[in-house]
Amino acid sequence: MITDHSALGNALGYVYQFDRATQRLFQSGVDVIEVGIEYLDDVSVHKTDDSKIHEQDKSTVKTGSPLSDRSVALWKTLHIWAELVLSDSSVLNNTEFHLVTNGTLTKKCLAQRINDTSEENSSKIVCDEIRQMITTLRKDLVPFGRTLDKMGDVLLMKLLTKISVLDNKCSQFGGSLEEIQAIRGFDFGIKKSLFDQMSGWVKRRIIELAQAGVQPRILREDFDREFKGLVKKITVARLSAMVAPYNSGVDVSEYESHGFVKQLDWIDVDDGLIREAILDYIHAHDTRVIWTDNNAVSESTLLLYQTELKKIWRTAKRRAYRQPFETDELKGEECLDLTMEQNSYIHGEPMPKTITSGNFHTLAHFNEEKEPDIGWHPKYKSLLKGLSK
Repeated sequence: MITDHSALGNALGYVYQFDRATQRLFQSGVDVIEVGIEYLDDVSVHKTDDSKIHEQDKSTVKTGSPLSDRSVALWKTLHIWAELVLSDSSVLNNTEFHLVTNGTLTKKCLAQRINDTSEENSSKIVCDEIRQMITTLRKDLVPFGRTLDKMGDVLLMKLLTKISVLDNKCSQFGGSLEEIQAIRGFDFGIKKSLFDQMSGWVKRRIIELAQAGVQPRILREDFDREFKGLVKKITVARLSAMVAPYNSGVDVSEYESHGFVKQLDWIDVDDGLIREAILDYIHAHDTRVIWTDNNAVSESTLLLYQTELKKIWRTAKRRAYRQPFETDELKGEECLDLTMEQNSYIHGEPMPKTITSGNFHTLAHFNEEKEPDIGWHPKYKSLLKGLSK
């Protein structure tokens, strides 16, 4: 059975444009204001200095490249850009032209030679080649050649130096996922999910703008805001799956001299609670290592988390110290209990109790170089000074 792939090719070309726009938004620097789709070109990049990038996208479901020397894709693109320059030659002063394909260029093809033009001599050679080819174009390409023929050599040569031809831009993601810095810390499966969800958001946003009669241009700051929210959701899901195994077989005697254990000794807690605290301390430490090694939680997020834990402790301390307990040790135990019964959160996700407890004990830990951030005994600071003496 003979299958007509033209409809499929058109559909994939349509998807490719949105994936290319998503790639552009992901890789935009601070100088990019917005990215348009089917506005000035297939994709257009608009910068703060009023400069622009016009991008034509050519995808193929076959092997090779859709940009052969006498392809409609190549000559029609040159025709579109030539018409723009003929209508207003000043666009050459602040515009780049990018021709992008998922196919592969051969080293000696016309598209590659256009890409390689960078100054007068190289552009003159390619300009002369194009002039010669115009006279031998087949019938369906003649109108495109006629447009180019209207341009003088100086104008055509300047246009050629403004054109970049980018090949091997993956048809699935409009380029390489590995080149997107914003998602470099994730494994491939999550990178793919992030890209697909943001590409879907781009499509929906463009449809909304079109229905509202608004220019189909996406603000980079809107894209960044949506992406940050998505990362937050995915990071939360990853944290739940990235908690270190709880190891109850640890030799707790190795930790008896640790600062956070001394703090527990000062309020006379029993050996069972001390053992539990040591295991939680280790569990929280091992989990933080996994999170940071896998870029699941940023350092700024951990610092914010610690700040929230200290707020919880300060509230518990005020409540405990107001109680009419007979001894400071009992007030300290109450402070510990009130603190540990609270939940803690990262990105809105409740942490397991062992992680919360372990991180409180981390804040209570001290050594010769570091003072504790929190304490249980009402006079823990005086007790610290006594140790130092």
